[in-house]
Amino acid sequence: MSARHDLLVELGCEELPARLLASQLDLLADGLGQRLVQAGLMDSIDSAERMATPRRLAVCFKDVLARQADRQIERRGPPVKAAFAENGEPTQAALGFARGLNLEVNQLDKLETDKGAWLVARIDEPGQELADLLPGLLEETVREMAGARSMRWANRSDRFLRPVRWLLVLHGDAVLPVSLFGLTADRLTHGHRVHSPGEHPVASTEQYRDVLREGRVLVDPAVRRARIIEQSQALAKAEGLVADLSDSLVDENAGLCEWPVAVLGSFDAAFLDVPAEALISSMQNHQKCFALRSDDGQLSNRFIAIANIESDDAAAMTAGFERVIRPRLSDARFFWDQDRKQSLAVRASQLDDILFQEKLGSIGDKQKRLIRLAAAMASAFEANADQVQRAAELCKCDLTTDMVGEFPELQGTMGRYYALDSGECDAVATAIETHYHPRHAGDDLPADPAGRCLAVADRVDTLVGIFAAGQKPRGSKDPFALRRAALGIIRILEDSRSELSLDVLLEQAAEVLEPYLEMNQEVVNDAREFLFERLRSHAAEQGIESNVFQAVSAGKMASVADFMARARAVQTFTRNPRADSLISANKRTSNLLKKTDSVTIGDVNDALLSEAQEKDLHNAILDIEQQIAPLLARSDYDNALETLAWLKDPVDQFFDGVMVMADDAALRTNRLALLSRLRDLIADIADLAALGR
Repeated sequence: MSARHDLLVELGCEELPARLLASQLDLLADGLGQRLVQAGLMDSIDSAERMATPRRLAVCFKDVLARQADRQIERRGPPVKAAFAENGEPTQAALGFARGLNLEVNQLDKLETDKGAWLVARIDEPGQELADLLPGLLEETVREMAGARSMRWANRSDRFLRPVRWLLVLHGDAVLPVSLFGLTADRLTHGHRVHSPGEHPVASTEQYRDVLREGRVLVDPAVRRARIIEQSQALAKAEGLVADLSDSLVDENAGLCEWPVAVLGSFDAAFLDVPAEALISSMQNHQKCFALRSDDGQLSNRFIAIANIESDDAAAMTAGFERVIRPRLSDARFFWDQDRKQSLAVRASQLDDILFQEKLGSIGDKQKRLIRLAAAMASAFEANADQVQRAAELCKCDLTTDMVGEFPELQGTMGRYYALDSGECDAVATAIETHYHPRHAGDDLPADPAGRCLAVADRVDTLVGIFAAGQKPRGSKDPFALRRAALGIIRILEDSRSELSLDVLLEQAAEVLEPYLEMNQEVVNDAREFLFERLRSHAAEQGIESNVFQAVSAGKMASVADFMARARAVQTFTRNPRADSLISANKRTSNLLKKTDSVTIGDVNDALLSEAQEKDLHNAILDIEQQIAPLLARSDYDNALETLAWLKDPVDQFFDGVMVMADDAALRTNRLALLSRLRDLIADIADLAALGR
């Protein structure tokens, strides 16, 4: 049995981009790991340790064989009936097959199958050494990692994200003879550029992390991340403050350093006159610093920066960070002061110079459509029509400001500040900001009526407009983020409990878009189907089973909020012990009614109810109709279905004691009418037959 040891591969590079560190590491670990598994040298890549710093990508695979296991391969030759003549002598087919494998015919075996007997050769194939296989496997992996941002260096034809300067490959304590990028693998890694520069020998894979730690390198991103959080929280706590430790910024800082050291700095409190979001974006985007807040959420004039060295002169290092952050905050203050010299309303004319989409015109054109569309939708969100129209006039105007030009993520947020500064009311200013929500999956939804209305109007205008322009999403390509926009529409419509239906919404958008593009029913139908698929995805995320969704889809199609309320009620109803009988009855009823499509089924004729069971069911239906009518009127679907469940006994007794498809046509039609009335009790909520029990 071949020995198993851990296999460590480290590619030492010039500084890798922090935002690409994780993806490059995954490409290396997954690509090489899968090849090792396919080669039979390793059982699984699940236990692989993935390590990276700005200067290295490293992966350690557990229990990798030094040599492949020997194996027997089977080669199938010609059919036996074609391999031998009538006298038993081998034919040319058999001789040629054996010759090609350097065997004699008498060394071949026979394989019996359902399709006859075949000649086979069973050949023992010795396993190959890891040392012989790894160079090719690693080269293939690295070649696949090369992308559009890869580069060449020196006079080499190899490509990689950044120049590779050293190569470490260890199997246990043995160096494997691998050559790549003109480098020959050895056991030497490199320590921190400042604290421990130069080469550091690694005796075995088990010592790799410790050697680098002694060289002031924390090679595990998770360890660096935890150190950044721990140190930052400690510094903030000592000042009675709380650090804004967003996951993305922590990850970016972890990707920028090898030995992170948190440093507390401060800036002039006068900068706090600038909106907090602008200061935070400036600190985060330009200097990768963490903002600090007081317990009441107010931004502090303190910040935390992450250094890549441990300095003996902490004061000098702090002063350095403070010196470089000041001009960035000054820029933010300059933008704030300059932008307020023009009101948002004055800026509206500048929107005509910003292209939205070639066929849909400028942002100014979109603004004009939003004014009309939002006004038409205002009542559906119980929003003030004047406030909605004013917000629609101003909601895109901050795109012309210097602040948003520098920090695009602040669109809407700065619009709110500039609107308030221009004297707009709170409702208008809030809607300008919240109409961008949700910005991403899991983001908060607009809570204000005007913001909800404008958010839906903005997204549906884009959705229908892009569909009409012939650029609907295909495959993974979605340049206008229409899937996200559609899901935002669905979430807002449900959360707001708006009675606006998808059909009405799409018709309103199409009407407003008519002057810009030729609209037709096919575009509206495509957009509706697209939205409905997002509704299906949203329902699934909310725990609605696919058969329940299908059943509710067959009911009335009112608003999204109503649809989801019915879906949740039906989902709960399926767990009711009495539900099975009604589901089965509805399925049986649907099947019976399908067979009589050509027959006109009217109302139930009391005089033709001859059996006790059908009379009991008829009376029960009449009683339930009166009980559930007010429940359905106020959309109390849970109690309506719970009430309906009491029909279980009369329904069971009816099917046990009554022949629906009686020979007498009048009786048959009357009994079908009774069942039709039973089905219609719940038809607006869902088609229970579609639950398929």
